[in-house]
Amino acid sequence: MVNLSLDALGQAPSAELYRLYLIIGKMFDDPKRTLEVRQRLHLGMAVNYVGDDPMGPLQRGRVIELRYTQAVIEDSSTRRRWAVLYAAIAPDSDGAPSQPEPERAPPPRAMRDEFFVGDTVGFTDRYLHERIGTIVRLNQKTASIACPDSEEHWRVSYALLRRIVDI
Repeated sequence: MVNLSLDALGQAPSAELYRLYLIIGKMFDDPKRTLEVRQRLHLGMAVNYVGDDPMGPLQRGRVIELRYTQAVIEDSSTRRRWAVLYAAIAPDSDGAPSQPEPERAPPPRAMRDEFFVGDTVGFTDRYLHERIGTIVRLNQKTASIACPDSEEHWRVSYALLRRIVDI
């Protein structure tokens, strides 16, 4: 490994610094290097990474998401998320996930016997609009919903319906 100090680099001619900059840039863009780091990472893993201050100490965080050229890291102290190049990540030696999050059970889905004709229900349609309507018919797998605001009828799975309580 080449030992260079900032003082020695400060004395170097600009053309040599630019040449060094290009060489280092090509090394960062090498897919082998990216793959080497990415293969050692997994979601929830504790890592050290180069933060905003490149001359400062490494920051501590955990991997939230793995992207093509970057990983999303959640900083341990601030809980902010950063997209960090793989070259700036130093995985911990133990490689254990830090405080793995427990698996959450999905909420129970609504069943047919929970609804009656005339109930007011809400759902999100295929265009991601919130709809509110009244059940006009109960089918085997879906409920027929009349939406008075748009004069439309929808057939919606029971699992996608939410009961609207009028207080």
